[in-house]
Amino acid sequence: MHTPRSHRGFSLLELLVSLAIVALLVALLLPLLAQTQRLAHRAACASNLRQIGFAWQAYMNDNEQLPQHTDAPDWAYGGVRFVGPDHTAVADAARPINAYLDTDQSGQSALALGVFRDAADRGITKRDEPLESILPNSDGCYETFGTSYRANMFLLNSTAAGIDALRRPLKVAEITAQPSRLLLVGDPVWYFAIQDAGSPDYAFDARWHDPDSASGNMAAFDGSVRWVRFGPLPNNDFTVAPRAGSMIR
Repeated sequence: MHTPRSHRGFSLLELLVSLAIVALLVALLLPLLAQTQRLAHRAACASNLRQIGFAWQAYMNDNEQLPQHTDAPDWAYGGVRFVGPDHTAVADAARPINAYLDTDQSGQSALALGVFRDAADRGITKRDEPLESILPNSDGCYETFGTSYRANMFLLNSTAAGIDALRRPLKVAEITAQPSRLLLVGDPVWYFAIQDAGSPDYAFDARWHDPDSASGNMAAFDGSVRWVRFGPLPNNDFTVAPRAGSMIR
């Protein structure tokens, strides 16, 4: 005689236990995935800055001074501009270091290599509202300035550096700060990290890679690239002052 099998389903308790286990696994995995993504973005950012740093070095070798650009030199040293109704990014020939980047057959090095775009770029935010960019259309720095990376304006503006009133880029021979500590260009979080509490820019931030600290990648004057925990000056890890022993306020 054939006895039919009984099909036992999940009890409510078993279902709840299974859901709790899945929720626990998700809770454990999500931070790991987020951390893995942050590390990948950090590595890609360092690679970008290494290529940008090489272009700076080539420019300085040829010209014996830092790049000249009259319009926002800390952003307009290199990068892309956007053209047409589709807002297409093309390498901007007017930006000084672009000519020193390796190019493809079309000459669109910045666009082809994506070296000016940080995948973690969330623009500039308020310190107390870190999730929304204050830039037009809530864009990132890349979409707004043509590059995600901010250069050291104290190397590009002699007046800001306290040297003279000419607002000129410094000559290489004028720079006496330790090359491995002197910031050339980096994640823009460095700029906001050095602001005094009384500065208008103190209210803003750009923590893309580490929401818990003002950390980011920087390309130094000697061409090296490293991860730095930025903060108020003087700082043992980096400087923006072009002359040894001088201070930038």
